[in-house]
Amino acid sequence: MEDRSHRNLSRSTPEPFWQRLPSITFYPVRGAALYALIALTLCTLLGLLPGIGWILAIVVWVGVYRYAFEILRETANGRLAAPENTLYSSDGTVIRLLAMMILMGIFVVVVAAFLGPIIGLAALAAVVFLQPGCVISLAMDGSLRAALNPATPITLAVRIGWPYLAVFLLLFVIQASALTAGKWLHAVMPPIIGDLVLTFFSIWGLFATFHLLGYMVYQYHDVLGFEPEGAPQPLSRNAPDQALLDEAEHFVRDGHPEAAMDALRAAARSRAVGLPVHELYHRLLRRKGVSDALREHGRQYITRLLAEKEERQAMQVLRELLETDPDFAPADPEQATSLAERARLSGQLQLQLDAQLAMLKAWPRAPLAPQWAVQAALLLAERYSRDDEARALLEDALGRCEDPEQRRKLEAAQRALSPHLA
Repeated sequence: MEDRSHRNLSRSTPEPFWQRLPSITFYPVRGAALYALIALTLCTLLGLLPGIGWILAIVVWVGVYRYAFEILRETANGRLAAPENTLYSSDGTVIRLLAMMILMGIFVVVVAAFLGPIIGLAALAAVVFLQPGCVISLAMDGSLRAALNPATPITLAVRIGWPYLAVFLLLFVIQASALTAGKWLHAVMPPIIGDLVLTFFSIWGLFATFHLLGYMVYQYHDVLGFEPEGAPQPLSRNAPDQALLDEAEHFVRDGHPEAAMDALRAAARSRAVGLPVHELYHRLLRRKGVSDALREHGRQYITRLLAEKEERQAMQVLRELLETDPDFAPADPEQATSLAERARLSGQLQLQLDAQLAMLKAWPRAPLAPQWAVQAALLLAERYSRDDEARALLEDALGRCEDPEQRRKLEAAQRALSPHLA
C-alpha cells in the first residue's frame, strides 16, 4: 500500500531539481530574464545621481526583488519560462518579502546585542537556514505573519525532507559563485564597469535562487499542499493505465529507461492511453534529447491535451519542445495558431514568437502565414530590437504572398519598421 502511494505521488511531481541544475543555473540569462537582468543592472546607475540617487537605488532594487519573486511564482505554478509580464505582482507581496528580510536582520542584530556575538551567530545561522522556507510560505499564501512564524518553515522543511537541506546548500553555492565571479571581474575592470559587473552577477544569483525555490515548490507541491496551475493531475489508483505506469516506473527505477519508453510507445500506438502515460513518455523522451520520436510524440501529446481542453498544459509542452527544438511545430496550423494566440493573450510573448517562427518554417505558404510573419516581425523589432531579422522575415513573406490584402498588411508592417533603418 505504501509503495503504491509513493508511485502515485511520483507521477504528480515534475522532473527532480537535481536533474535540472544546468538549466536552473543559466535560467537568468535566457529569454525575458536576460532582458530584465540587463535592464535592471543598468538602472542601478541611477543610484549615482546626486541628491535623489539613493531613492532611485531603492526603487530599482525593489524592482529586482519584484521580478525575482515573480520568477518564483511562475516556476511554482509549472511555468518554467521567465515571466514577461510582472504587473500582477503588484499585490503587496513583494513589499512583505522585503519587510520580512528587514525584520529578520533586526532580529539577528538584537540577539547579538543583548545575548552576545556567539548567540547572535547561532541566530544568524538559524535565520539563514529557515529563510528559504519563509520565502516559500510567503509565495504560497502571501501571509507575512505565517512566514515569520518559525513553525512554518520548520514544517515545510520536515515535509520536504533531505531535499530541503540540499536546496539550502545549492542556494549558498549559487549565491557564493555569483558573488565570487562578480568580485573577481570587479577587481580587474574600471570602477563603474566593475560595479555594473558585480551587480549583474549579484542579480543573476538572486534570479537563479528564486527560480530554484519556485521549482522546489513545483516538485513537492503535493506534500506542501499547493496546487500549481500547470501541474499534471494525479492518477487514480483504479485508472486503466495503472499497470502500464507501474511497469514503466519500475524500469526507470532499475536504470532501464529505454525499456520503459518501449512499453509506453507500444501502448500509445496500440490503444488510446490516458494523459499520465503521455506525460511520462514525454518526460523520458525529453531526458533522452531531441529526436524524431520526441517530435512525433510531442505532436500527439499536444493534440490529446487540446482534445481534453488542457490548453495550459499544451502550452507548457509546446514551450518545453521549442526550448530543445526551435523548429518544432504542432500537428497542424490550426493547433499552432490557437496556441500562439493564447500565448499572446496571456502575455507570454517569447513563446508566441518562438511558436510563430517555427510555424513559418513548417508551413511557409499557409493562408495565415502572412499574419504570423507580421506579428512575429513586430515582436522581433519592438520587443527584442532584432530589426534585421524582422525585415528579413517580412521580405521573405512578401516573396511568397499572392493575396493582395495580405500583401498590403506586410507592406504596412515594413513601413512601420522603416524608422529603425535610420
